Amino acid sequence: MRRNWVCSWLVCLVVGSFVFGLSAVRAGTLRGFVRDSSNGETISYVQVTVLGTGRGDVSDEHGYYVIPNVPGGLRTVRATMMGYVPVDTTVQVPEHGGVTLNFELKRRAIRLPAVVKTAERERFEQEVLPSAIRFSPQEIQAVPAVVEPDVFRSLQLLPGVVSRTDFSSALYVRGGDPSENLVLLDGVRIYNPYHVGGVFSTFNPDAVKRVDFFTGAFPAQYGNAVSSVVSVVTKAGNNKRFQASGNVSLLSSKLTLEGPLPHGSFLVSARRTYFDLAADMLGLTGGGQSFPYYFYDVVGKVSVDLSPDTRLTASTYYGDDVLHFVSTSTTYDESGREVGTDQTWFDVRMGNFATTLKLRTILNPRLFIVAYLASSRFRTKIATNVEDLQDLIDARDSIRDLTARADATYFASRRHQLRFGVEATGLKFNLHLRVGPIEWLAYQGKGSRRTTFASAYVQDNWQATPLLNVQGGVRLTHYSLGSFSTLDPRVALRYRLHENLNLKLATGYFHQFFYTFNPEDLDYVRFVDLWFPVDSRYQPIRALHLNSGLEFWLGRGFLFSLEGYYKHYPYLLDLNELGRADVSSDDFLTGRGSARGLELFLRKREGRVQGWLAYTLARVTRTVELPRPSSYVLNRDTGKQYLTYPPNYDRRHTLTLVANYDAGRKWRFGVRFTYASGLPETPVIGWKEYYYFEGGEVRSRFRPVRAAKNSWRLPAYLRLDVSVTRRGHIGRVRFEPYLQIVNLTNHHNIFLYEYDLFPEQKYENGYVYYTSFKPRRRGVIMFPILPSLGVKFEF
Repeated sequence: MRRNWVCSWLVCLVVGSFVFGLSAVRAGTLRGFVRDSSNGETISYVQVTVLGTGRGDVSDEHGYYVIPNVPGGLRTVRATMMGYVPVDTTVQVPEHGGVTLNFELKRRAIRLPAVVKTAERERFEQEVLPSAIRFSPQEIQAVPAVVEPDVFRSLQLLPGVVSRTDFSSALYVRGGDPSENLVLLDGVRIYNPYHVGGVFSTFNPDAVKRVDFFTGAFPAQYGNAVSSVVSVVTKAGNNKRFQASGNVSLLSSKLTLEGPLPHGSFLVSARRTYFDLAADMLGLTGGGQSFPYYFYDVVGKVSVDLSPDTRLTASTYYGDDVLHFVSTSTTYDESGREVGTDQTWFDVRMGNFATTLKLRTILNPRLFIVAYLASSRFRTKIATNVEDLQDLIDARDSIRDLTARADATYFASRRHQLRFGVEATGLKFNLHLRVGPIEWLAYQGKGSRRTTFASAYVQDNWQATPLLNVQGGVRLTHYSLGSFSTLDPRVALRYRLHENLNLKLATGYFHQFFYTFNPEDLDYVRFVDLWFPVDSRYQPIRALHLNSGLEFWLGRGFLFSLEGYYKHYPYLLDLNELGRADVSSDDFLTGRGSARGLELFLRKREGRVQGWLAYTLARVTRTVELPRPSSYVLNRDTGKQYLTYPPNYDRRHTLTLVANYDAGRKWRFGVRFTYASGLPETPVIGWKEYYYFEGGEVRSRFRPVRAAKNSWRLPAYLRLDVSVTRRGHIGRVRFEPYLQIVNLTNHHNIFLYEYDLFPEQKYENGYVYYTSFKPRRRGVIMFPILPSLGVKFEF
């Protein structure tokens, strides 16, 4: 009864808002878009003011602004933002109805008067959520990186985010697993957002317009995730002139083309690594073999203005990792004559394909609607002609996603801004994983899983008083596989303690209906994520977020925040590593967990020196049932045995510094420094001799004895990266050669420990004596000092 009442209330609110928005246009409404005059891209957080009236607004993420109740008559309207020339425009505002006024701002290099607010200051005054971080492509490009700049690598340097190894760009956000993150590319969910088993993310920074990162307590417009949201928006393309840019380095190349179309624009951006070609050219392979790996991806986007108020955008992404190993052997007869060749091959292909059709329209000055029709596919294929490998491993994974969504923003008044929307998604999972006799997740062929989920949300950004802003929302979701219905309330508030000091609080409840599971002992490099849809045997994963913080505006572009968080997982799942060979009915084990932490973040986004300093103090624990009897304590209520331990991404202390210095017209320098305490590990502490019968004889074998799970920690992590860039031009071609050095101090950061599999022994009088059962270990290090050269170009 209560659920029916809530559904009816949501439907009435959404329909009523649409109807009211279509019919109610108050007098004197001023609205429009703010764009960059050099390329036509929309600009967020631009202050638009009607002079002499005290009325104004700030452009939103679409560059759209609305100023209601403007007194009729001839008015002067000003658009201002740091880095752009202020624009004053005179417009006749009607006494009844609305008028459209679009702005195009010209970039300006010199410093503007102090009265002009920056985008960062506007964000400080407008943003309600405490855990929202906006990233520009310039900030991503400026971070020293391995091979090339990377979106996820830059996000790993923010507070609350843990990077487990140099070889993985996976994001462990505030105690959450990477699959708990909702990763969106132009509104489409990307299920495996990595290349090279996680070394790079799938997003080409040259095509990125902005990145919105919510590290916790994210708003009701996002669902089916319990940890964080990464929303990547690609550029629309330059609608003023044709432009080409690219990057050539030792191991990869990129090219981006963009330009105008009739009533619109286009963008195409492609990249490919050539690890395979470089290795072959340098003679690093031989003996009939070739270096087996490369990846490529392509982003395309076309935008067309159907009318001044309506834009249609079609975008696509296609990317593949290709691991193709070929070995050729030659057979000779007794005389040395070649009589034949034999070729073995091993092929792995995995990648994403996503397409989006987006319609953005303004039904009236106060009602802004964005509708999506999106399709996404992720698949992994493994094939080989080696019979032994065919018998050893069989892995397949594919996900097909078809989503229809509509989001609306209604500017009800100066104090209320409503957002509401609906979403429907159909999914098909086809997956199977077998290693030897052990089998997990056998859902393929007729056993493939199909599911749908539908959701609706409503959210109000309410300026309760001049000092207090409240953002409240609720999301209702129905998931067909298991017939689950969930209601997730979320609320955030910001209170202005002082002109330059905000107090922020946020809380919310979150559910997730499909998940990936990687055994901890094998999760050093996320080669591939296998997604599993929750069914009637289990419950959806859920989490409660509690966030609070203080935000200080220090002036001169400095913003400092102090934030604490607590995340409670009342229900989570873990992979049953015994597999179906031992447990025929359960793929997963149930449990609970918690994460808590304190974050300090000092950021500067203006001036010649820009960057940030971040520190995180965190703790993560998980309590998971055990798959077999052991010495752990028995829970009397459930009859199950549980183990409490820190997961392998529980990092206590993390300190990061990122700084970039623009030395003038030609030179730019960058530095990145990271210190982090060690991650948990489960060491081998001894060996046990195991006896068994074989061929009528008693034989023995030594097996390792491990300590309690994740009871030890690896040594601390330390890394210093530097970069230097020189700008120049030849005619109309601008170029930037650069040098980047990763791990300048050549610090030996431990990736994992390898243990000697045999005890020490000696021979005397024909007998073998064991002198020591103490295991010997050797550390495998991550990146050594690693220089990289490249050049960026644009014309």
